[in-house]
Amino acid sequence: MRRRKACFVLFSFIVLLVCSGCWDRREINDTAIVIAIAIDKEKDGLYRFSVQVPLVGQLGGPGGGGGGTGGVKSYYIDSEVGQTIREAGVRLQRRMARELFYAHQRVVIVGEELAREGISPIFDILARFPENRLTAYMVVAKGEGRALLEAQPKFERYSGEAMREIVKTFALPINIKEIAYMLTEPNTDPIIPMMRVVETKSSEKSKEVQVTGYAQFRRDKMVALFPPKASNGLNWFSTRFIPYNTVLDLGKQGKVNIAFETGNVNITPILQGDRLRFRIKVNSQASIQENTSNINFDIESNVKELERKLNQHIKNTIESTLNQMKKRSTDNIGLGLKVFRYYPDQWKEKYKEDWRSHLKNVGFTYDIHAQVINIGQTYTNITRGRRDE
Repeated sequence: MRRRKACFVLFSFIVLLVCSGCWDRREINDTAIVIAIAIDKEKDGLYRFSVQVPLVGQLGGPGGGGGGTGGVKSYYIDSEVGQTIREAGVRLQRRMARELFYAHQRVVIVGEELAREGISPIFDILARFPENRLTAYMVVAKGEGRALLEAQPKFERYSGEAMREIVKTFALPINIKEIAYMLTEPNTDPIIPMMRVVETKSSEKSKEVQVTGYAQFRRDKMVALFPPKASNGLNWFSTRFIPYNTVLDLGKQGKVNIAFETGNVNITPILQGDRLRFRIKVNSQASIQENTSNINFDIESNVKELERKLNQHIKNTIESTLNQMKKRSTDNIGLGLKVFRYYPDQWKEKYKEDWRSHLKNVGFTYDIHAQVINIGQTYTNITRGRRDE
C-alpha cells in the first residue's frame, strides 16, 4: 500500500513538472526583431548603439514601403549613447514598447572611428549573450555606421539585408566568430569588408550600400584600407575564392575582359639558414567575357599568350597585397601561422615575439598557372568576319 502511494506521489510530481506551462514565453507581439546593429564612437568618448527593426504593420500591405518603393518605410531606426555598449542598449530599450530581440540580426556594423580605436570591446557583449549570433557578418562603415542603416536600397526592404547579400555574394564574407578567432591567434591580423553609402545615378535616386574594399587591421585596430588591386590579391589567399572580373590591357591590340572562375593557393614557408621565404603556388581557371581586341582566340598560341598575361596579373595583385602588408606591418593572411606549423622551434626562438618586423624582410617566389577554359561562343567579334592570322 505504501509503495502504491509513493508511486502515485512520484507520478503526480512528474506530471506537475510537465504541465508547468510556458513560464518563460515571449510573445511575438511583444518582440521587436533586430535586423542589423551599428556601433559608433562619439567625439566625447561615448558609444552610440543603433538598431534597425522591421515594422510588421508596414509589411505586405498596399501602402507598404521598403525596397525603395516610395511608400511608408517598413523599418524603424533608433539609437542611444552610453558609457558602454550595454548601457546604450539598455537606454534604448527603455523607450521601446517591445522587447528588442537580437537572434535574427544579419550584420554588425562598426563605425570607422571605433574601428581605428579598437574593436575588442565589441566582442564582450556579442559573445556574452546567447541571443547574439556569432555567425552574423561584420562590416566596417566608411564614416558612421548608422549611415549604412539609414540607406534605402531598391531591391531589399532593409539595408541590413542588402549588406548581408552583398557581402555574401561579392566580398569575402567574414563573420563575428572568424574575426574573434583571428584576434586570438598570435601575430594574425583580421580583415573586414568596408562599405559606404552611394547615391544612384538613375532618375529615381536612391541610397545604396557598396563594398569599397577591406579594412586592414593590426591586432584589433584598423590602420588602413586595402586599395583595389590589393583587395583582389586578398581574394587569392582566401579559402573561399570569390570569382571576379578584370580587364587586361593588350596595348594597341585592344582590351579583354576576363572572369576568374576558380582560384586555389598553396603557401609553403622555406627556411634556409637565417633566410625565410615563402613559395606561393596558384592554380586558376578563367573565361573570356568580352573581347574588344583584334586577337583571334580560336588560335591556341594566342590563348597561351593570354594565359601568360593572366599569370602576370595574378602575380601583380598578390604582390600588391604583400607590399601593403609590409608597409603597415600586418599579417592579414596568416603567414606567421604557416611558419609556426612548419618550423615550431624556430618560431618560438626567433619569430614569435616580433613577427611583424621580420615580415618586412621575407622573400617570395611564385608558381602560377592560369588556364583559359572558355572563350565564349565566338572567338572574335562577329562583325569583323574571318581574318588571316
